[in-house]
Amino acid sequence: MQLPPLNSLRAFEAAARHNSFLLAANELHVSAASISRFIKVLEADLGVRLFLRKSSGVVLTVAGQHYYHAISPHLNAIADISASQRQQQQRQTLHIFSIPAIAETWLVSQLWTFQQRYKKIEINLVLDDRPPDFLRNENSIWLRYDSANQAGCISFALPQDSLTLVCSPEVAKTLSRPADIFNHCLLVDLDWQSDWLAWLNAASLPVKIPKWHTGFERYSMVINAAIAGSGVAIGHTALLKSYLDMGTLVRPFAINASTNKQFLAIIDNNQPTTSVKHFINWFLGYPYYDIVR
Repeated sequence: MQLPPLNSLRAFEAAARHNSFLLAANELHVSAASISRFIKVLEADLGVRLFLRKSSGVVLTVAGQHYYHAISPHLNAIADISASQRQQQQRQTLHIFSIPAIAETWLVSQLWTFQQRYKKIEINLVLDDRPPDFLRNENSIWLRYDSANQAGCISFALPQDSLTLVCSPEVAKTLSRPADIFNHCLLVDLDWQSDWLAWLNAASLPVKIPKWHTGFERYSMVINAAIAGSGVAIGHTALLKSYLDMGTLVRPFAINASTNKQFLAIIDNNQPTTSVKHFINWFLGYPYYDIVR
């Protein structure tokens, strides 16, 4: 593809539209002499005369008129597309599809730090526990609790998760040994009942959920009930670090159970967008992606 010099094209389009080298020069922030030089380069490249120079100014030749009407729509289209791309870059919408547990107990309380750092990125947070579907939007991230990568995706994990008993400081005062938990209501996420079984096994307690328990549809409800002093719950350390650091929840026993799952940020295997790269770097706490500013 052999294109004419692009600066000469810009100069010609502006001069033809204004029918003036001077006005074209003002628009492009160059001198009228520079516009004249650009036009001469273009005329030499095309082998035709595009303007007639007169004492009163310049006028397009017939060839110049034909050339202007031929290239003008394409230059305008390039300008429009470029403006659209700049606007998208200036204000991108990042779509985050998250299971409720991550969104409600971790992401919502942490997200403001990302938004303060990247004010040009709009966030659209949706609760969604379905498998990742990147056909919806390439500028998207899926937050999941899973044990394996999926084909065609890249996964990034929060610090290794473990299961520990958590409760309010007031409830903790009544717990001297692990068996004392049965004096309280066990707060159970109905989808993650196996968490309790794993911790009870690690604590050498009967591996079954007693009759005195309350089941909840969402993990955030379990955590809110524990904060309120309604019983004891199983905490995911990867999600509850801020709660434990602030003392809102406490760990009465140094007993942890391992899990083969992790909290993951999953992105498409294709080249990620800049906003996705920013989120992954923030999610991990270190610059996994080098981003040219």
